[in-house]
Amino acid sequence: MKVEVRKLSSKELVVKLVGEDHTLGNLIAKEALKHPHIKLAAYAIEHPLEGSPVVRLVTDGEVSALQVFREVVTSLKAEASELLKVLESCEELKE
Repeated sequence: MKVEVRKLSSKELVVKLVGEDHTLGNLIAKEALKHPHIKLAAYAIEHPLEGSPVVRLVTDGEVSALQVFREVVTSLKAEASELLKVLESCEELKE
């Protein structure tokens, strides 16, 4: 996946997730909304033929938008790892 940084400031981050779709854009935005310092978390597909989501995060300034993005991605990675462990244990039970 290629990530294009469109805007980066202490309070705002706008990134384009090239080659991804609604799934990842929505997942990141929804997870970011759980963060206590997030004021806005959203994504949009700018053109239906291109399909790559643009994610926008805006914070209250207590933490940087980039830090929130890192925390969100780390949290999602941990959740995915936990899910994989559960699936692997299900496969072991099946055998």
